[in-house]
Amino acid sequence: MLRLVRSLLRHRRLIRDFVARDLRARYVGSTMGFFWSVVFPIINLAVFMFVFRLILKARWGDRQGPAEVALVMLAGIVVWAAFAETLSRSTNTLVDNANLIQKVVFPSEILPVYLAISSLINMLIGMPVVLVCIGWFSMVSTPKTFLVYPTEVVEGEHRREQVRLREQDPAYAVLVELTRGARKRVHVPFELSGTAERGVDYLLQADEVVIPHGDIRVRLMITPLRDALQERDETIVIELTGATGARLARPGELGIHCARRLEITLVDGPPDDSPPPPTAPALVFEPTPERSAPGSLPLDLGPTLIVLPLLLALQGVFTVGLGFLLATLNVFLRDTFHLVGVAITVWMFSTPIFYPPFMVQSAGFGWMLELNPMHWLIESYRAVLLYDNWPSPLLVAKFALAALVTLALGSAFFSAQKSKFPDLL
Repeated sequence: MLRLVRSLLRHRRLIRDFVARDLRARYVGSTMGFFWSVVFPIINLAVFMFVFRLILKARWGDRQGPAEVALVMLAGIVVWAAFAETLSRSTNTLVDNANLIQKVVFPSEILPVYLAISSLINMLIGMPVVLVCIGWFSMVSTPKTFLVYPTEVVEGEHRREQVRLREQDPAYAVLVELTRGARKRVHVPFELSGTAERGVDYLLQADEVVIPHGDIRVRLMITPLRDALQERDETIVIELTGATGARLARPGELGIHCARRLEITLVDGPPDDSPPPPTAPALVFEPTPERSAPGSLPLDLGPTLIVLPLLLALQGVFTVGLGFLLATLNVFLRDTFHLVGVAITVWMFSTPIFYPPFMVQSAGFGWMLELNPMHWLIESYRAVLLYDNWPSPLLVAKFALAALVTLALGSAFFSAQKSKFPDLL
């Protein structure tokens, strides 16, 4: 492998010329030019958004909106498109350049390398779309807040369920949620009204909900109080009045389960002379499954972007190693090119690009993620690009090891068979 690396360094100017020629040739005669590098991922995104988000209802968090799903998918699509393009073109590159390889002085090892570099540069052209969108959500746009209304299915349709709370019932959790995690704490004040008397018929000590950084849900606990009086059913009305760090969702904007106003009917129970239950805390901050899901983290840009060059370098090493291996196989077995096309499709749909990883794990196929280097890479890119998080050291280390092993095997196989290329082509 060291001999091959020295050869690549010696011919770096030739590699640079091939990369420049390839980038120019991509869109020669095209009116939009390099702008197609931005358009293609967006077109793919629109198709997959329709299938996976609108039809199959895929999402990364419990209350993740379509815009966030689009960005999570787009980050994966941009990375995968560059990887798949490199593999497809590298597999057939020796056959396509047979006239050059048959010239003894031509260094055939530069062919998979320049294709990988060209694809990475093309990927970098489309990546600003992701960064601009993240910047919009993190610095300009604000999340929406709302109360969660329980629903019931009636004749196949979801309808709002009437909330009824008996005096003998335990504390009832009213959910206040955000459409996505915010960069700062969100304060949501509310007003109480209705015929029930606070402190007599029910307990609720807070007048404001505070949703922590990065979380999307807080439970507001209402504790009914038992008494010995026989009286009519009473009502408790909770209405959001504003928000700091978010904005109130408009009525009907987010579906039937979301509202700014929630009415609870407090049903009178049988006479009871026992003392009321002890006061329960008004606000309970409990970790929810969505909090640990990537979709509930706040979208943000920050210093973790400095990790991008490392991820790009590892991606290049991995794809070059596979390129050496597949290009050499294709010289001996021309069906390799067609098999790679099928394998890329299978690999793409087995990688969590258009659906969250927990769906694979919950289906009992978590082992597929443990064996999929592209899953490790894409999750690392998403952590950096979308959430200003440092990528998992374990995932980066595993991918780095896989990239180096792949390059060592691919380059060794390529170097061992290189002398046979002119005769076989």
